[in-house]
Amino acid sequence: MEAAATTAAPGWRCRPGGRLDMSHGFVRHIRRNQLARDAYDRAVRQARGRARTRLTPAPARPRRPDQQVYRPHRGSGGPGGDASAGPPPEARGAPPDPARGPRLFCLEYEGDDGQVTAVIVHQGDSAEEVTRRVCARSPLEPPLRRALCQRVQDELSKRRGTG
Repeated sequence: MEAAATTAAPGWRCRPGGRLDMSHGFVRHIRRNQLARDAYDRAVRQARGRARTRLTPAPARPRRPDQQVYRPHRGSGGPGGDASAGPPPEARGAPPDPARGPRLFCLEYEGDDGQVTAVIVHQGDSAEEVTRRVCARSPLEPPLRRALCQRVQDELSKRRGTG
């Protein structure tokens, strides 16, 4: 047996007992990579476990926002009309006046106290008349009254097509 060990090819090292020479470190690198892979797999599994234990489960796919429902405007507010559509509550009680013409817009004025005054403006209304109706519900000082009258006049001329 010894003769075989001494006659081995040059460059080959044989150890007593027939074991491999592990001094080159190749197996050590393989073992280190295996340990690093195991640690990474363990961390990924833990992260997945944390992600699964949510207090409020998320929907399977993102929810779409609620679709808006179209409600056509009904001028008379009569039977079959939607209560939320149409003029504000103050103007619903009075029937439309054909002499004043069709509705142009709804003027809403918010006073210093936070109270909102809504007035429907018709085609045949004058700026002074609209200002008088607003001031009947919430009194205004003369400079504010003049400014409101001017603003209403501008809006009326814009909507009538004369401005």
